Amino acid sequence: MSLRGDNAAALKALDAPAANIRLYLLYGPDEAGSEALAARFGKAMGPGAERIDLDGPTLRGDPARLSDEAAAISMFGDKRWIKVQPAGEEVLPAVEALLQSPATGDPVVMIAGNLRKTSKLLTLCDGHKAVVAIISYAPEGRNAEQLAVTMARDLGLELPGDLARRLVALTSGERGLLASEIEKIALYLDATPDEPKAATAQALDVLGAEGGEQQLFKAAMVVLSGNIRGTEHEIAHLRQSGGSLAGLLRITLQRAVGLAQAQAGQGARFGGRGDEDIAARWSSDSLDKAIHRMAEAERTSRLSHQIGEAVLAQELVNVARLAARGR
Repeated sequence: MSLRGDNAAALKALDAPAANIRLYLLYGPDEAGSEALAARFGKAMGPGAERIDLDGPTLRGDPARLSDEAAAISMFGDKRWIKVQPAGEEVLPAVEALLQSPATGDPVVMIAGNLRKTSKLLTLCDGHKAVVAIISYAPEGRNAEQLAVTMARDLGLELPGDLARRLVALTSGERGLLASEIEKIALYLDATPDEPKAATAQALDVLGAEGGEQQLFKAAMVVLSGNIRGTEHEIAHLRQSGGSLAGLLRITLQRAVGLAQAQAGQGARFGGRGDEDIAARWSSDSLDKAIHRMAEAERTSRLSHQIGEAVLAQELVNVARLAARGR
């Protein structure tokens, strides 16, 4: 079964896990969306459920580990589930073993990033009756605005429609950045679910979200334009000013995904503010490679802030070099 992350059937599958489903494959360009879906599944399993965390490199070295963990019994008789992140093609043997195992076992939730259409992992999972594959795209238009309103409400923040639209525009609908900006406003206004507060344009202005994010958008376009020296300058400026390299990479990744979708005829035309010149520098193969590299860099950055910053900086330069080759 293959579904979109914004589909009611996908949410129902996560909110009421079926006994015959052994694997939930969460993938797509909006990895923050996949993580939100995984959290939704965890909530459905209940606060007392035991979660086992694995990752792709571990399963590559020991493919039987996944099916073994799924078949294990909790010492306390509690519910168990397994989360695998990050995951890629290296987990294929482990998934094959899991689906071939005669025991039903505990459910597995796997966050696999932006898999290619030719992915063997996706091909295996897409038509298997014991797998629910859910793809997440970055929210757009009214869906993105509604997402912003819902995120804000969960934090005790009443977000008017005009501010929701403004935040979506500032973050280009990237879920992680959108959540970060909303959280800033909630903290600034001391909003909580028990004591909700109304978000204001003044609060947004005070936090400097627009100026900071607009600068990141400009820097992302420098990266995608293939300007290596300019990219190094933007990175140095962010470090000196205390800016977020993770934010820059996320926006660059989101813009790259948007470009890839436009090239494939799956999204809005990629244009405006010189974007068409940037689009002409990228082939589908080089763009796919850049997206994969940035997604992997973001995962690595979560492991250690110090190591992550160095990885992010290097990968942003590498992306600029990929673009430069297309000149």
